[in-house]
Amino acid sequence: MINSSFAVSHCIIPQANQEDLLRSFKSYSDVTMFHFTVPKEVPRATWQFAAFMDDPTYLKFGSYPVITANNEISVSTKSTKYDYDIVITTTTSYQPKNVTVVPVYEPQPGDWFVAAYMSYWDEKVQQQGLGHKCQYSIGAIALWSQIDNIINIPINYQTRLRTSATTTYYKIYIPSGLLSFRLSVWNCNFTLHNFRGINKPCIEAMYLKGRVLPTSNHFHSTESKILTTNTSYSFIESSPYEDSYYYLLIVSSSIIEFNIKVDTTECPIGLTEKSFTREYTDIIPLSFNSVTGTSTYKELIKHKWYNEEISGSKFYNRDEFYRKNEKRDTDNQCIPRHRLVRVKHAETFSTVYLLQGKEWLSSRLVLTDSVPTMTQFDILPLIDIGGTLDINVHLDIKKLSSTRSVLVTICIQRDRIPTLEDRHSCQNGTSTINLSLSKRNASLLVAYPQPGTWYIIILATCYNYGKPVRCQIEEISILMNIRTKKCMFSDQSPCGDHGICQEIQKNILHYATCNCFKGYTGWDCTDISNTIPAISLMSTILLITSNVFFIPAVYVAVKRKLYAEGLVYLVTMLFSSLYHACDENGRFCITKYEILQYMDFFSSILAFWMTLIAMAELPNTIVPLCHMTGVFVISFGVQINRMCLISILIPLSLGIIIPVFRHTYRTFQSRKCKKPSRKILLGLLFAITGLLLYSFIETEKNYQYVHSVWHIIMAISLIFLLPSEKLKQTTSSINALFDDDSESWSCKEFYRIPTFTIIDQENGTIASN
Repeated sequence: MINSSFAVSHCIIPQANQEDLLRSFKSYSDVTMFHFTVPKEVPRATWQFAAFMDDPTYLKFGSYPVITANNEISVSTKSTKYDYDIVITTTTSYQPKNVTVVPVYEPQPGDWFVAAYMSYWDEKVQQQGLGHKCQYSIGAIALWSQIDNIINIPINYQTRLRTSATTTYYKIYIPSGLLSFRLSVWNCNFTLHNFRGINKPCIEAMYLKGRVLPTSNHFHSTESKILTTNTSYSFIESSPYEDSYYYLLIVSSSIIEFNIKVDTTECPIGLTEKSFTREYTDIIPLSFNSVTGTSTYKELIKHKWYNEEISGSKFYNRDEFYRKNEKRDTDNQCIPRHRLVRVKHAETFSTVYLLQGKEWLSSRLVLTDSVPTMTQFDILPLIDIGGTLDINVHLDIKKLSSTRSVLVTICIQRDRIPTLEDRHSCQNGTSTINLSLSKRNASLLVAYPQPGTWYIIILATCYNYGKPVRCQIEEISILMNIRTKKCMFSDQSPCGDHGICQEIQKNILHYATCNCFKGYTGWDCTDISNTIPAISLMSTILLITSNVFFIPAVYVAVKRKLYAEGLVYLVTMLFSSLYHACDENGRFCITKYEILQYMDFFSSILAFWMTLIAMAELPNTIVPLCHMTGVFVISFGVQINRMCLISILIPLSLGIIIPVFRHTYRTFQSRKCKKPSRKILLGLLFAITGLLLYSFIETEKNYQYVHSVWHIIMAISLIFLLPSEKLKQTTSSINALFDDDSESWSCKEFYRIPTFTIIDQENGTIASN
């Protein structure tokens, strides 16, 4: 007899207070993600959230929450069942003391993920530092209590237990390769004399749960089991969690003793062989231990699945294993099961699962109608959960007459072996795929699959003139392509024609998501409800073709012999078009996106700089020096942070100072204030208007239209701001005269010496200066 000690509950130190910024939701990359690890044997975990903005928050066990703009996944072959999805909304009056508390009873041990974001709004598009930008944050804390010293009950042995508290936990380890088990409790007695003879339940409540600690106050009354001194009860698990602990909760008002035994049915995992379907027609050993130990079961022979009527009552039923105190001679079926081998490629989320023989790997599986075939594979935590699980099956039939038809039923479930309710459907909560002659291909896509063992049961049924008949061995086979990939579709276009697949790395968290464009939404960028394709295409073309307005500026610069300026305008037009084409859909990128973005910002700012230098009308010997100074300053600033206002403000400020200082100096020398021409004023008006549009009017929704107008206005302003060729030549001649005779000119000015110019040497004409 085992005397159980008190189960001690102690509070675990909470995981580090995790805090991060909240962002407006445009794509999954904007989601703030937290990761927690809940230990085993925790009856309750509590999450506390505090935010300075009312925001949706998702809590999910095992994998990342699936979130889209409209909370829909627009994939017809998606898996819609996501366990442990908890959605809440934090409420705040902009005070950190307002905390949202989320209790989770019986939490699964392992990884838990919290995802939070702010609802989308039309943000202004502006440089960093231009105006004030509010930032909101969210903090999350996880607390839990853990139960210690839980007694382990061995399987296949009768044990006498004694409680020492009103609430006592026990645990049973269920290894891999078990088809089912039965936990029986009987012969319960009070140990205290004053409780004996009282007509009251010996066990007031019993609960059995896999992987999690059951809690009595969380169960419905119908789920609790009561046991008196002269009765017994058996928990039957026909499809248990494998390689896991089951927890039994006993509630009693006094110290009690009782008998307990766990009987198991084994079903080992085999190695796939070339003729494995033929092997299943031979004898398969199966042992089953009864509750009392007095019953024995025969070795399993081939179960007669086929029946001319194939009625549901004669179909395979795992519950037939458990009929207490009844000796049975019926055949208990052990489904052949095979573990798929994991083949990992170099790229992330590129694992392939294949059938393994002694000397081969294959994706082909031969079917029979005598018994179902089961395969299983593992999704690893943190490694595989960030991609998409793709289960694709293809029916391959040979030597089938025109009067026959085939129906293949495929059941898919995580952590527990699925059950076939009849030959054509799976139990509730199980993903089902049906194949036939009219539908030979089918697939199931699971975004961010939860970790654990995934089971697939496959059964073929043949018909002749609509009536079920026997299927010939090796007549039917399926190609089962199971793999993980980054996003939803094929590798060439993982997000279709309206999105790009983006990998996100945040500390140890790594996942991939579709970044949609052109107004498309949904997990795979196929939701068109928020966009009009014609308008979206037109706005994209407008944004790219608006750079054509730089051609007049290039022509004017070349005509006025400002070749360096013309080259920069041409490069600006080219890289702006390439950058916006890449930025809109991601499919027309001639090189990396970051390179195109850098060249767009660099050439745009350099165009402003060289225009300002040209307006200063500097001597030819100084112009190259100013150009190279601008190149170094602009490239340095853009490389540090091209989105920051400083990277634009510093070169523009220096560029504006040069022509202003030059014209101020000339005015001081000539002692005449020359009014700016109308052409210069018009060019400045265009430039200021463009800067105001760019800084204060442009938002995310009107970006394509306003930015197109910005391209046009700034390109037109260059035509008016460039100096004329005549002025340039005159200025150059004067500067050359100053440079060649600067010393004599300075002397004449200093001593006020009158000077004369010879007009006509033959007539001796002299003019005074």
